[in-house]
Amino acid sequence: MFTCFGSANLGLPLNPRDAIYYQNTPDFFGFTANPFGFGFRDLGLGTFLRSGPGSWASPNDTWTQFAPTSDGQMQTSSARNVAMVPSKCPTTEAPGPYFQKEFFHNGYIKSLKQLVHFYNTRDVAAFRFNVTSGHCPSGTVEKVNCWPEPEVPNNLDMTVGMLGLSDTEENQIVAFLQTLTDGFTTPYPDINQFTGACMTCNPATDPNCSPSKQGNNFLIPTPSPLPPCASAICGVAPLPGPKPIP
Repeated sequence: MFTCFGSANLGLPLNPRDAIYYQNTPDFFGFTANPFGFGFRDLGLGTFLRSGPGSWASPNDTWTQFAPTSDGQMQTSSARNVAMVPSKCPTTEAPGPYFQKEFFHNGYIKSLKQLVHFYNTRDVAAFRFNVTSGHCPSGTVEKVNCWPEPEVPNNLDMTVGMLGLSDTEENQIVAFLQTLTDGFTTPYPDINQFTGACMTCNPATDPNCSPSKQGNNFLIPTPSPLPPCASAICGVAPLPGPKPIP
């Protein structure tokens, strides 16, 4: 299945393109999905264990004590079919035509190349900056040689982040991931009836036309200063620790 069936906090930055941050007013039915706006932090398994906002009630109160050591952890997905695209769009990787997918729990990563590069270089000192998405320093390129700070800095998975892979080795892992498309369509017989449009880009005219920079022409700067984590999320006992969630 190409998954460990566990949960991990990979240290993904907050993604300001995630619609949840803008769903802070009542909808047609009077429901407000996220009253906290950019004060929302996705604590993942930690929120579930606390029966926090947006989460189903934890089925076992004795698990609540483990929330601080679970904050930021998300379920590890299968890598099978990770490169799957509509039949008219032959790859997830720019240049195109390509089908731009979103990877990881919040869609911050836009290509398999970026995904592998993140695993490889997240903790390389020269690439890590104390900024949020959209605010990488001049002279750097976000997702290439600038990684914004993690949304949840606690419980980071330290088995990744500085793997020492070369660019060629990263590309070889991408090529391997592209072999994991298994062709399974049942019970979805219409899975290849894609009615959308493949994206295209021209490397000669678009500086973001490469897998490593994919999606950067659609970056939205995170509000600065970023509102602190809402107390209804980060102020629920047992409190996140050992570091507070900014």
